[in-house]
Amino acid sequence: MNTTNPASDIHSLRIELRRQLALQRRSSLYNVLGLAADCSDEAIAGAVAGLTANGAQPDAEARYAIEILGRPQAREAFDRQLLDQLRRPQPAPQILEPTARPTRSPWVLPVTVGILGLLVLGGAWLGLSAMKENAEREMRRLEVEAKAEEARRRAEAIPKASELMRQAAETAAAEQKQDAEFRERMVEESRAREERFREEREKAYQQELAREDKRRQEALKDADTRAARDMMNSLGSSAAQKAAGR
Repeated sequence: MNTTNPASDIHSLRIELRRQLALQRRSSLYNVLGLAADCSDEAIAGAVAGLTANGAQPDAEARYAIEILGRPQAREAFDRQLLDQLRRPQPAPQILEPTARPTRSPWVLPVTVGILGLLVLGGAWLGLSAMKENAEREMRRLEVEAKAEEARRRAEAIPKASELMRQAAETAAAEQKQDAEFRERMVEESRAREERFREEREKAYQQELAREDKRRQEALKDADTRAARDMMNSLGSSAAQKAAGR
């Protein structure tokens, strides 16, 4: 049963990649970002943030390094391919020695090794150039897709914004109508209260007049009753006096 940890495996691969780069004195995309080959993804993110701080625009080589190393899957593929190239044995120079040693040129071996080294470096450079072109092509495609997506979102946002503005206008109009109806209702209620107050005051005034008239009539009735009683008493006294005089 294989219990190898993928994260540990890629970390070991990057440690070996760093060692091979140092042994062979080779540079890579990590040198563009100023990092070692076995650095963490967080260190790469920090280097990218430093390159793009304050809206700075990195050069083409830095953008290529960011595009490859800034994505974990692309970085892993790049690391494996580069390590495979570094581990690949260099072809030994085949020098045909002539039968007569005195005719052998002393510069044949260095020139041959140099040519083979140039061929190897050229192959590696062509591979990196192809990767760079593919990455740039992918970056352009992503930029086009991002712009198209942004345009689509903006196109979708316009009707939504118009709908929100319409809803806001309708809500404001409804609130204004409710406010006007509330003020009108308050004015009507105030008028109704004033009318009830006047009616109650007029009613109380009429009731007071009626009570006053009743009291006056009762007073007149009492006065008439007393006057009639006094008259009867007076007449009775006169009749008594006449009867006594006879």
